[in-house]
Amino acid sequence: MVIHIENPHEHRKVEHVAQEMIGQRTFTGWPFLQEGLVTAVSDALFKYEKVAMVPGSPEKVISNPHTQQGLGLWKMKAEKIEHYYSKRCGVITGNIDVLLHVRPLKGLKRLDTGAFVKDYEGPEKELEQAVQMAVSEVNSEDPRYIEKEAPPLSEEFPEGSKVFFLGEHAYGVAAQVSATAEDTLSVVLAFFPSEKTENDKFKAVVANRFQNKYFPSFRVAEMLGISSRALSKITSSFMVLTADGSKSNLGLSLKFEGKGLKVIEYSRKDGRFWEFSDKAIQLIHDYKSTYPEVFRVLDRGGDAMLRATDVFPEESHPDAKVKEVKSWLNSKGVRDFEPVSLFCDQLAKDTVKQIEALADDLTANKEPGGFKKAIVKGIPRQAVLKPSHAVYRLQNQHFALGDRVTMVQDSGGVPLSFKGVVIGMNAKSMDVVWDAAFMSGTTLGDRCSQYRGSTVEFWSCLNLTNPQFLASTNPKAPTHQQPKAPFKPRFGPHPSVQPAPGAQPASGFRPAPHSYNGFGRGGPVHIMTNPNRGRGGPGGVVRGGGVSASKSAPTISENGSANNGHGKAASPPNGPIVPPARGRGGPPFRGNGFEPRGGPLRGGFAPRGGRGFVPGVDRGNPRGFHRGRGRGGHFATPPAS
Repeated sequence: MVIHIENPHEHRKVEHVAQEMIGQRTFTGWPFLQEGLVTAVSDALFKYEKVAMVPGSPEKVISNPHTQQGLGLWKMKAEKIEHYYSKRCGVITGNIDVLLHVRPLKGLKRLDTGAFVKDYEGPEKELEQAVQMAVSEVNSEDPRYIEKEAPPLSEEFPEGSKVFFLGEHAYGVAAQVSATAEDTLSVVLAFFPSEKTENDKFKAVVANRFQNKYFPSFRVAEMLGISSRALSKITSSFMVLTADGSKSNLGLSLKFEGKGLKVIEYSRKDGRFWEFSDKAIQLIHDYKSTYPEVFRVLDRGGDAMLRATDVFPEESHPDAKVKEVKSWLNSKGVRDFEPVSLFCDQLAKDTVKQIEALADDLTANKEPGGFKKAIVKGIPRQAVLKPSHAVYRLQNQHFALGDRVTMVQDSGGVPLSFKGVVIGMNAKSMDVVWDAAFMSGTTLGDRCSQYRGSTVEFWSCLNLTNPQFLASTNPKAPTHQQPKAPFKPRFGPHPSVQPAPGAQPASGFRPAPHSYNGFGRGGPVHIMTNPNRGRGGPGGVVRGGGVSASKSAPTISENGSANNGHGKAASPPNGPIVPPARGRGGPPFRGNGFEPRGGPLRGGFAPRGGRGFVPGVDRGNPRGFHRGRGRGGHFATPPAS
């Protein structure tokens, strides 16, 4: 069954379609519908958008012409949509003349008023859909994404519910709702007055740690007086075979290119080059001074694994020397290095121990008598954070190593209102060491004490060191601006410049050019053919080793020069020099690009042999036909006169 789609906008102007659909929701991806917001409409020449010419005035539809590159990109997208529905879905869309630019629905977001409205993706995830394949309405809405009005305060914040205060003087303090009014509520705060100064102490521990200076690998090789190849070998794994056949690693294991790992405070990768810190340079220098024999063999070629006798040829017991080197490396702490991913940033174990010691000391000095309570009345709903609202309100929050955080999520392994310090940053999560142990805590790979570490999402914690969601306690005051830029920490090698949408990268692999009707962009491919080749062709040698039919055809002499048949050298024609005619006694020419025997067939190729009629060539057949070894036959074109 094939479905034909009728375009209801076929005879309408694109400006009218843009005026009607821009800013409205639609459903794309039929038959698997997904809701989205139409932001623009385009045809083969223009892109139509709604823009307010003067702030505060109604928006008008403005048309902008495509760039030279955008013209081909638009046509490619339209053909892709038509091809997908035709070949994959059995749907004939008809000509696609208008495309809708749609931003898919991301979810619901909570406003400061308490209402939930739909949130759409940004321009980087915008997609295109043919206007005749878009659906404007559906019978059954998804109940997960239905917008909701703000509920009453008494219903959203019942008395006794646990919240977090977002005021300026007690930001992030745990609170409890005591009473609610029509537009305001009252809360009871419980806190230690010294907690605000504690945040600066934890940040100081991270800021005062030893800051390493990194140098690129080629610069490090110059500083140490070794080659880049030797540096690459000694900073990775350098295996040596002993007499009993066992392998010993004499490398420093500071980098793991294949696994994408680095060593904290020793190595990192920035773009294409590895970088090494002052500590790594000093370690390599000590290694070279203590055992120079190891560095002398690093520049040897070949992939074969070296033996202990090759590394220490002057030693009477080379295997014992290998064990001595391994013991020296262990004394320097090489085997205790902690490889981590290139795409994360973490604090060293020594710094984590200092943070834990400071947290234990502060907890031990807190007395129950120093615990205070305070009542705050008449505050708006945006001045408090409900744990179930954290996933909506704490988006785009930024963090850094050493930041003091508190857990605001009421579900999960970490208890509510627990406090900790960020010790590791990943692409979508962070590692936190907490002030106290809890049941589901871990050691984070032996980086902290037992039951005190965990990996949590960014939105599950509130940043106390860098407050970003401060709210006024005055109900009539305007709300504070929340962070808009998404928090996407990026560590390790990443391309610095991304190509524009639809543009090819400046370097790297590129796909082959698209083919149209079996041919490339340059049209049909013409294979170079030899006009003198073929059985019975003009200028060829007839069967039986006879003389060529055309004596004036140029031939090739032994020294490679062309001869015009009268003993005089002739200048070569434009293009490649053709080989001599081929008969039964001639040299075999069967290279690529030459026409097979029997003349051209449909498509430029023909089977060997075959029947054909060649006027002007007599092979002893009065009818003008010659017999070949093939079964079929074809009519050969007459030679040019």
